[in-house]
Amino acid sequence: MDDQGPVEPGDIAVADIVAAAGAAVAVKAVADGATSRPAAPAVCEDGRRGRKPRLQAVAMILAAVVVLVLGTLTAVVGSAFVGIVDIAEEARNVTVPRIGAQHRDALTAAQLSRLAEVILNSRDRTRRAAALDEVEALASRFALVVEAGVLDKLDRALNAVRRSNHRADLIDALSGSIREQMAGVDDALSLATALLAEPDKAVQDYAFLSNLYHLRRLYGQAAATETAEQLAMVDIEILGLLRNQQALLGGLSAMGRGAGTGPAAQPNRLVAILDRFAAARTVTDLHRGRLTVLAQVRQDSDLAYRQLKTLADSLSGDAAATTLGMTDRIVADGWRGLWTGVAGIAAAIVLLGIVTALLRRHVVAPVLRVSDTLQALQRDPRPVTLPPASLEEFDRIGEAVERFAGALSALHVQTAALRVSEGRLNTILQSSPFPIVIARRADGRILFANAPTADLLEISGPALLDRAVPDFLEDGIDWGGVAGDAFRRGRLPDLETRLKTAEGRPFWGVLSAVAMDYDGVESMFVALHDISARKYAEKALVAAKEEAERALRDLQQTQKSLVQAEKLASLGALVAGVAHEINTPVGIGVTAASYLSEQARQFRVAVSEGALRRRDLEEFVERIEEGSSIILGNLDRACTLVQSFKQVAVDQTSEARRSFELRSYLDGVLGSLAPQLKRTSHRVTLDCPDGLVMDSYPGALSQVVSNLVINALLHAFRPDAPGTIAIAVRPAGATAVVLDFTDDGRGIPPEHIERIFEPFFTTRRAEGGSGLGLHIVYNIVTGTLGGRIAVASQPGAGCRFTIDLPLAAAPLAPPAVTAGRVAVPVAEPA
Repeated sequence: MDDQGPVEPGDIAVADIVAAAGAAVAVKAVADGATSRPAAPAVCEDGRRGRKPRLQAVAMILAAVVVLVLGTLTAVVGSAFVGIVDIAEEARNVTVPRIGAQHRDALTAAQLSRLAEVILNSRDRTRRAAALDEVEALASRFALVVEAGVLDKLDRALNAVRRSNHRADLIDALSGSIREQMAGVDDALSLATALLAEPDKAVQDYAFLSNLYHLRRLYGQAAATETAEQLAMVDIEILGLLRNQQALLGGLSAMGRGAGTGPAAQPNRLVAILDRFAAARTVTDLHRGRLTVLAQVRQDSDLAYRQLKTLADSLSGDAAATTLGMTDRIVADGWRGLWTGVAGIAAAIVLLGIVTALLRRHVVAPVLRVSDTLQALQRDPRPVTLPPASLEEFDRIGEAVERFAGALSALHVQTAALRVSEGRLNTILQSSPFPIVIARRADGRILFANAPTADLLEISGPALLDRAVPDFLEDGIDWGGVAGDAFRRGRLPDLETRLKTAEGRPFWGVLSAVAMDYDGVESMFVALHDISARKYAEKALVAAKEEAERALRDLQQTQKSLVQAEKLASLGALVAGVAHEINTPVGIGVTAASYLSEQARQFRVAVSEGALRRRDLEEFVERIEEGSSIILGNLDRACTLVQSFKQVAVDQTSEARRSFELRSYLDGVLGSLAPQLKRTSHRVTLDCPDGLVMDSYPGALSQVVSNLVINALLHAFRPDAPGTIAIAVRPAGATAVVLDFTDDGRGIPPEHIERIFEPFFTTRRAEGGSGLGLHIVYNIVTGTLGGRIAVASQPGAGCRFTIDLPLAAAPLAPPAVTAGRVAVPVAEPA
């Protein structure tokens, strides 16, 4: 598409037409700029209409009048509100102190209510006693300043609080007894568990222990019930389960008479345990009594709450009545001030109406007259004359509008002349023997096309205006990129590309384009020329390349051998690294086994000497368990490393296609690279969602990931600075996946970034670099995996490789490898 051939006479004519069109576009732009440029203001001639008042002076006079009226209104309203200030002074000196005393009494009643709530709700006996003492002291002080009726309510509330405190102590005692019974049940359950942990247990032993656990849960439920009905239901279930245990114990006793060992051979101990559980049935009676006392406490709580609330409401009502009386007086004086203010506002409204009428006549009317004149000039540009205004500023505006109308009329005449010139240019384009198109930049829609264009594209003129330029471009050509390039550069000369006619016949053409504005739309002026004949001549050159291509195939075979050697070298490094990784867990396992062997020898000596104690046996068992856990964990780690190495090694040495989960496979590949990473201060991170399954070639993908990571370790980072390699995987639709390999190293110089995928290109040849790592990556991604790879880098800001891969790879085909990029076969011109 970018091939440059010899310049033909037709090409020169096309370039001349494009240049002429560019000049016409420039002329039209100048005309448009002249249309949009406002006329320069002219100097006002003083005295043309005589001496007139200025708008600023009139505004100052109106402002002075408004200030005078508002000052008078403020003085009248202020005098009306002096009475409110007098009432406020009285409230501060007399009424407010009385309201404060009433409010303090109400607060005292509220404090009594709060302390009573503490006594009624707290389960801490010490806290209740302290709160009760405080209530008694507060009530004794409060009784000195209140009336007899208030004291009667206070006494009834205090009696209810005292009864509640006594009953709370009773509830605490019942709760303590319940906890003691539950502790006995837990002890019996522990004895039963230890007894039934002995060997030779029967099925009935397990059933007996299971029922004991169920009884423990039922006792817990009974102690937590909130109603007598719930407690009765749980009690019935407990009684039934105790009877069932008695029957089961009888069966165990019968079994125990014929058994030599096991829990069934000790029925007396089981009977004692069951008796302990049966005695704990008093929990239901204790909790029933606790529920009864709780109901009485609730009744006393309601009584105390009602009495104290009534007392607080009564005291608050007295304060509210005093406050309401003061408020009524303030409201009455406020209404008097309000009516005075309303009268003043009415006077201000009348004044505002007068000012508004003056503004409408001497300000708004001239502005509207100027606006109407400007709108009329938009429809019919012609000279106008405006009547004189009352104010000097609007008189000057009228003169400026008159001058603007004259300039606009002259510009209108010039625009008409430009339209005539544009018509002549359109005639020239229509009569041109070369195909010419004007197309919209955004989507390529054809806005103008001459007859030769319709003949070249094998379509009628009216039908051509319903089409777009991309309809005649072969697939894969980006119209947006072509148009954007033309607008950035101003023009796009001699762009060779593949075109097709409306009938689908392909041909080679050259496009010369100029950016332009066509009736306010960003457009492209495009001249076309058919160069298929020249392309047919170029086809004859293909035969001369065959000898060179045979030599290139020999080079490709040599290159393939070098690539295979690079893969085997990578696999060898992997073997050495994994062997080092396996050596660590195996060494730990051997050390742990030696330690266990020594512990076993010491244990045998202690047994033979008869010096073995229970503590020694327990410590020996703990060491055996700890050592076994260490051996098992490290052997499992070694097994995982071997399995990971086996899978990665098999994948790297084979070209088999299979389905695999991407996240787990990448974890395995990175695990195989751990030895190389351990020798550096760098780290690799992986961000991959679970569940991404690929049907592809895992060996090829492993080679790509390994080469990119190793390449970053060798080239990306400075020796004295740690770095990070980030691998991010994200799905791209339902059929593809994108892998981003990013490092924060030194980046790639701009002069090298275009050559990094070339074979044998390396910056470390003196250190043994082969220059094949990234070339192998490029060939595997674009060939075996059927994807694309791109690189972006800024010096000092790291490097990013972006790989687009299909989730289902195509079957392997012989790759077309060249000395630089993948070879693309050249299609013959139609």
